[in-house]
Amino acid sequence: MQPVEGFIRDCVAGTDRLVILGAGSTLKADDAAGTLIADRLIEKYSQNCSERLRIYSGNTAPENYTGAVKAFSPGRLIIIDAADFGEAPGSVSSIDPRVIDGVSFSTHMLPLKILTDYLRRETGCETVVIGIQPQELGVGSPMSAAVKRTVARITKAFETALLEAGFLPFKKHKRLTGLSRNP
Repeated sequence: MQPVEGFIRDCVAGTDRLVILGAGSTLKADDAAGTLIADRLIEKYSQNCSERLRIYSGNTAPENYTGAVKAFSPGRLIIIDAADFGEAPGSVSSIDPRVIDGVSFSTHMLPLKILTDYLRRETGCETVVIGIQPQELGVGSPMSAAVKRTVARITKAFETALLEAGFLPFKKHKRLTGLSRNP
């Protein structure tokens, strides 16, 4: 797979309306990765940060956002979740939603395959699933260092890609005042 930054840029580009949906349990160490990425983006930009972008933190029940996703009618849905695909902890993989049954997603009320199939059928949106390989899934355990680094890297990659693609308002620069001018 290409570097994370290029992959995220490709995921964001080429659509007019985008939904990012983080999933996972905040009680189970690395399983919180997708939720944490969504929470960080929401904290910085808000859930409804532009006319073209929605960000939801689905926790262990991402299906609770199906109504909001349908109403928004995105061209692309990106789901971020911890997934055991047998790689090194913190590894990132694009998981084809059509073959998602072969990957272990541990903490959802509704299997992710059913969610992605339903939303694709109802909205016609393209679905991209970003999996992050967990190391630690113990209840009450801290997130592993490898997954913490990946969460930070993916969050930054999303911020950059969303700004480049025009999904986020550009930051306003503070006006400099009190500067003397040379005549």
